Amino acid sequence: MKRSRIYLIIFVIIFALFSFEQTSYGSDYKELDYKLYIIVVNRLTLPDIEKMPNIKGLIDEGNIGLMNTRGVNGYKGAESFATINASAKTYANNESSQLYNLKGKYKTIYENRVGTVDEEYAIGNIQLGKLYNQNEKNNYSPHIGAIGDSIHSKGLKTAAFGNSDTDEEAIRTGALIAMDSKGLIDLGNVDDVLLEDINYPYGIKTDYEKILLELSAIEEKASLLVIDTGDLDRLNSYSDYLSIDIFQQKRDLILNDIDNFVGNLLPILDKENSMVMIISPNAGEDRIADSRLSPIIMWGKEIKKGTITSSTTNREGIISNLDIGPTIAQFLQAPIDGMTGNPIESIKKEDSFKYIKTVNNRVNTTSKVRSKTLLIYGIIIVITMLLTLVLLIFNIDVGNKIGIVFNRFFLLLYTIPMIFIFSSLLSIDNLLKYFVSLFVFIIIFWFIFRKYNNSKCIYYISIGYFVIFLLDLITKGSFTRYSIISHDPIIGARYFGMGNEMAGIFIAIATLIAGLLLDVYENKYASIALLLLSIIMIGHPKLGANVGGTMAILSATIYFMLLIMGKKLNIKNLILFIFITGIAITILGYIDTVINPNPTHLGKTISLIEEKGIGVTQNIIGRKLLMNIKLIGASVWTKVIFIDIVIQVVLSYVYKNRILYIMEKGLGKGILSGIIGSLIGLLLNDSGIILSALSMNLITLFLLFIVIGHGETYINGSGKIEKNKVR
Repeated sequence: MKRSRIYLIIFVIIFALFSFEQTSYGSDYKELDYKLYIIVVNRLTLPDIEKMPNIKGLIDEGNIGLMNTRGVNGYKGAESFATINASAKTYANNESSQLYNLKGKYKTIYENRVGTVDEEYAIGNIQLGKLYNQNEKNNYSPHIGAIGDSIHSKGLKTAAFGNSDTDEEAIRTGALIAMDSKGLIDLGNVDDVLLEDINYPYGIKTDYEKILLELSAIEEKASLLVIDTGDLDRLNSYSDYLSIDIFQQKRDLILNDIDNFVGNLLPILDKENSMVMIISPNAGEDRIADSRLSPIIMWGKEIKKGTITSSTTNREGIISNLDIGPTIAQFLQAPIDGMTGNPIESIKKEDSFKYIKTVNNRVNTTSKVRSKTLLIYGIIIVITMLLTLVLLIFNIDVGNKIGIVFNRFFLLLYTIPMIFIFSSLLSIDNLLKYFVSLFVFIIIFWFIFRKYNNSKCIYYISIGYFVIFLLDLITKGSFTRYSIISHDPIIGARYFGMGNEMAGIFIAIATLIAGLLLDVYENKYASIALLLLSIIMIGHPKLGANVGGTMAILSATIYFMLLIMGKKLNIKNLILFIFITGIAITILGYIDTVINPNPTHLGKTISLIEEKGIGVTQNIIGRKLLMNIKLIGASVWTKVIFIDIVIQVVLSYVYKNRILYIMEKGLGKGILSGIIGSLIGLLLNDSGIILSALSMNLITLFLLFIVIGHGETYINGSGKIEKNKVR
């Protein structure tokens, strides 16, 4: 009894201690009064920072990274500013971003258009209605002013200073970052902050001394303070009137002013309770090359020396503009609910500035060559398939030199995506290195295939693909990070896991290997296990995180299982397939929300459905359909899919007995399953065209290589070679 009382007393003491700690933490927070300063230096680039010693000093004590600046339509203008302060990508332009000091006529205009201002607010967006109208049909369904609402919900205040006005136009996009959903900001000045100076664009410049004085007067009241330096933006719009030399002179003058402002601001800050972010919400200056990802610099409380990342990108040194909002909210201990992005994390890294320049060069090089290289690859595929079609239709003897060259070329085309991966493992930071590396790898593989070009060669290449993708997912993209078949952080559609290009290749490879395993070992469970592993690889939130790709490989797996059980694809099995797919996606979404403190798109979509209802799925489906419709008409990959289907039909007619023989084997079941997966991937993915085309083409190349070049031999279930001389 005494022992029980002792345990009870200990429990009460521990509970009281924890309760006290939680209470005191809240009071400590109020006493510490954290401040977050966002200095907007729009159009800033990495070369600019070399000329700014105070900002370089911030990097030496803090961190630096790169930010994707994409809004809904592009990388410039008001969209990125509005997107930073929203739960998702947001439409905006200068007309819908008219923030003014709420005095006199502007207060009257605001109250007439939006509503009565119940409390004392310093700044308001008089075109807020237009901003909401622009986003009425926005498929991303953004919460406009999410940062301001989050901060206000904690009883904290926001402030904004500065503008990017010209002599003809009011440009107040910087203040978008601080406003709430009513377009209101508590404190600041966005009107009277400019000086006349003939040496600057439009004869005006930002009055940094006045901003510093006004900051000092209100900083005790505000928790989020946004300062728009403005001058680089003015220079950008004025640059058409300037020669390159005069442009650079004025740019250096402006950079020096901004750097001095930062140097004068830091001494008045309490580093232990403050954070400073220097951001460029738009992509860099048009006249400065390779500046499509903008620099972001962070300094202050709990900021480690090095670089940054986030759960949005899972890429060292790169974040999304959607990550700014959650980072602000987390630092000020305000709600993050509903925001698409994730808080920025620090990573220790020596000489982070040099590292970020390397990352920037490699990302820009890959981005430049990505679409053109894939286009050329697609065109070569189309030409090769057309020539092959001629070969098949006119019954040209494949036993001669022409047939041998064609067969070797099939094998090389099958290997090209792997060459793209191998090339990306090298430190390639310019176009010359890229094209030289591709040429060297292609020559190496061509000579290898001159010696080794039997059917086993393509099997080993297929296994090599699978192993590379598995290792790549386990090591968070270390193999494919800078490959043209991986993600482009400049586009920002995806930053980690399996993109549609990789998913398309993987679906073909996984189904082909499953078929080969069934032939070699006569064990259906090994094949099914491999396909189940493939589902996990594509679908798991910590691995591939590709929902459309998951449904495609799941479809292929179910169809493969139906084939080996001798079942047909009827209405009953189709309903079963839809049910299993729904259950699988739900399980993956649940895993995502449980194991991920910052869920991926799948987890957040499920949370959004719980919050706003099933109607949000219409926006998602609509967005994906629009993307596919757009690509169908313009993409070479549409032609690739069409000609692959034609080749497969003609091949089945010309080499009927060989095709029938293969289809009776495990490999045939893998091929048919891969085709099903490719078609499902086309329907269920935005940019599903390229997923389907790459998958379908690898299957077609595999078939051509086996049937035309090696139709005389085929590995049977016992591993021996048996003759199949019937055409």
